[in-house]
Amino acid sequence: MDPLAVVLLRRTGRVAVDIRGEAPDDGAGWVAALEADLAERGWVLRDDLRTAATAMPSLDRIRWADWLLATVDEMAGADRPMAPLYRRFPDTPRDTDAVYVQRLLAHLFAMPGAPCVLCGDDDQGEPLDPCGHLVCPKCFSPYEVSACPICGRRLTGDNDYLTIAEPATATAARTPPPWPMRLAALETDPRAAAVRLRDQLVARPAALSEADRADLRVLIGATVPGRLDWLPAEVPVRETLAVVIAWALLDAPLELDELLAAAGSRWDTATDVARTLWAYSGGDPGLVLPRKPQPGGPRSAWRPGHEPVVAVPAPRVRALPRPLRRAVLAHLDARGTANAAEDMLRHPAIWKRLAERLHPFEQVTAHPAAAVAFAALRASRTPREGALGAAILAAFERDPEHLTLTTHPDDRIGVRLRTHASLVERAVADGDVPEAVRLLAQRPGELWRRVDQLLRASDDPAPVLAALKATAGRVSAGVLASAAAALAGRDRTVRANAEQLAATATARAGARARTERVHDEPLVVNVGSALREATRRLLGGHDTAAPDAPETGGIVGGRPGPGMPRRVFFPRGSVTTTWTEPERRARLTVSAIQAVRETVDAELTARAARLGRFDVALIDEGLAEVPAPMRERAASAQTAGWPRGSVRELPEADVLRLFLHWEEPAETRVDLDLSCVFFDARWRRIGHCDYTELRFRQDAAVHSGDLTSAPGPLGATEFLDLDLTLLRVVDVRYVVPTVLSFNAVPFEQMTEAFAGLMLPEAEGAQFDGARVLQRFALSGDARMMMPMVIDVEDRRLLWTDLTLPGGGYGHSVGRHVDQMARAAADQWDHFTGGHRTRLLDLARWHAAGRAGQVLSVGDDRPDLSGSSVLAAVVDASSLPSPVGPGSVALTVTGRAAEPWTQVAAADLLGELSPGE
Repeated sequence: MDPLAVVLLRRTGRVAVDIRGEAPDDGAGWVAALEADLAERGWVLRDDLRTAATAMPSLDRIRWADWLLATVDEMAGADRPMAPLYRRFPDTPRDTDAVYVQRLLAHLFAMPGAPCVLCGDDDQGEPLDPCGHLVCPKCFSPYEVSACPICGRRLTGDNDYLTIAEPATATAARTPPPWPMRLAALETDPRAAAVRLRDQLVARPAALSEADRADLRVLIGATVPGRLDWLPAEVPVRETLAVVIAWALLDAPLELDELLAAAGSRWDTATDVARTLWAYSGGDPGLVLPRKPQPGGPRSAWRPGHEPVVAVPAPRVRALPRPLRRAVLAHLDARGTANAAEDMLRHPAIWKRLAERLHPFEQVTAHPAAAVAFAALRASRTPREGALGAAILAAFERDPEHLTLTTHPDDRIGVRLRTHASLVERAVADGDVPEAVRLLAQRPGELWRRVDQLLRASDDPAPVLAALKATAGRVSAGVLASAAAALAGRDRTVRANAEQLAATATARAGARARTERVHDEPLVVNVGSALREATRRLLGGHDTAAPDAPETGGIVGGRPGPGMPRRVFFPRGSVTTTWTEPERRARLTVSAIQAVRETVDAELTARAARLGRFDVALIDEGLAEVPAPMRERAASAQTAGWPRGSVRELPEADVLRLFLHWEEPAETRVDLDLSCVFFDARWRRIGHCDYTELRFRQDAAVHSGDLTSAPGPLGATEFLDLDLTLLRVVDVRYVVPTVLSFNAVPFEQMTEAFAGLMLPEAEGAQFDGARVLQRFALSGDARMMMPMVIDVEDRRLLWTDLTLPGGGYGHSVGRHVDQMARAAADQWDHFTGGHRTRLLDLARWHAAGRAGQVLSVGDDRPDLSGSSVLAAVVDASSLPSPVGPGSVALTVTGRAAEPWTQVAAADLLGELSPGE
């Protein structure tokens, strides 16, 4: 089955059936067997697909059914062998210290030909491959483990130590999962469906994630490869436009003239060109370079000599055909020197690499403005009498406001640029707010992004508010909504005082000193931790957890305490990270905030009114806990469709099971660790559960054991069970799951890596794809991920999808516990504190502008049969019976049944784009 069928099933729940020849007589019987297999996986066939499948010829149906089941398994992660270290998980060793002592003694003193140091038996067998450990089968039963019991490495097929064991299976009747089954329907026109999905992704107002771009590549390849005539006149996101143009150039290299004409008409800024060329070379269209490997770093001395530092390589710029080079330089030349140079300075490293292929100084007279822009980028010095010198002098005479001429010895000259941002900052610093507003009005998006700064700097907000109102019609809906949400609560902002700032600095210095001390000489707390530390260093460099940090001066775990006002930032990058700073801003007036909000409401409601009308709007108040789409380009590929920052209600279950599976590339050992840190209501650490502590407070959390390598095809799997009832008994309020790359191999370099959350079945199999709540991919240039924060008391889950920065070697919860506490608390406060635009706001804008009547989902409502309905709900399964062909359902998760048309939140936001 082609990749298009996989994309359609995964994104729409529909699948095509190719019926050729006569229908077999036994069609109903084999479909019944297929339905039984699908039901075990949490899927059912809709009537139309069941009827079509019954008519499939005998030669095609088995292959089709195998594909369908394999695709469903892959979506949940059930296509991979999930074999943890301890085969009988959750029945793992209770005396962790005793296990570590046995491992340590066996590692240090076991000798070939000598009796076992633990039991004295003479039969220890041959050294295991590849680790070389001698393992006594009486002391370490091969029936209990799936890898070397000393170091946790997977073994080769030549070892006689491990025995083949049946996977864990259910011993009792299976209970159905506590949520609706997924519905597989018939797709009668795959190409038309591909066109619809393609156009929806291209029109999405938010940058596409890596998974979305991969799907878009398949959709374009199945519909219009090597063409651009299908593209709309306006593509909302420049990154999407860049990859589409780059794919067309790669797919049709012999039709460059036609493609370049279409691309040139859609390029606007110089950054558009850079995105296209970088994507053409296989790079990130967001123009984010991979991090360079840093030499040294914490615990780098622990890295084994045979394990090199692994980093994501930066792409090399492809050779550019001459027509493409001419088109790029002509576009830069048309932009003008100042505009082109300012765009280049936003991404100087990228443009310097591109310049090596563009050769801008070879034909200065043909493209003088482009040549001068590159001279400003590279700080070039050139003779005054040369072609480039003459171009620099001419550009300076035309635009002395933005260009500065520099002179050097030997009659050589250069050029520097005064950017638009620098002019704005100078005006603000001089207290000339009207001038800053005038400059920013030339770029309305930047004006709205600086609303808070301008209102604080101005004694009279009237000019600022007037400029905002005048430019609102030219600003994207996302920027308007974000600007209004960022002002929420600013009239109540509390600035951090000097004592709090001093306490923060002291605590951070203490945390750094404590970390450095742990890096240099691990802390010895007791005999058990000392043995674990020695074992980790001998068997692969693992570390033990540092003791809890004391609470001092309003600082909890090295982060600002509950009384410390703070701000949360999300820096730009290929993965989502966060940064927190104490609050230093002064308050804004209620009237100014209200004026901005009224401007945004009026503008977005007016835009919604230009769209299609509905008789009734049904709004779910639960959307108040779901933020509007943000930073989707860095979102992990996931099955549940949870927006970053959304709060989900946990199902009624006592135990949650976290899972992690990965497969390492050839010649590179990868050691990932699934861990959890537990905090009380004030974010003070209570404990953790990971490879050093397989059990937390007896059975409150249970780990499946540490696997330290993952060669294919088996890979490696780790589980971690959380008993929510027992966790509350031991005063745990927040649970922070994390995935860490112990030996600092980026997730991007894995052959395969994913994790997730499921509900285990009592006495059942260790992994059941039908009971998976969430499965997400581990990707990007990251080594630590904090996917969620769980509130045990209120049984809620905050989906953070956040990566944590960190260098060096030996990543573990013990080393990063302060960082995790800081990040988790900040994410919880930020997303539950109303600092982001909510889907409820988006639904209300649409409802106010498009519907004649607005109802709440829980209200008593009249008969809606025959009415056109706009429904904004958390779960489409809560919708009433079908009410008409004009209905639309904006759902966060769940499955919409016909005739409801499910619409992504990002698409509904995109409909509020500025008018012509």
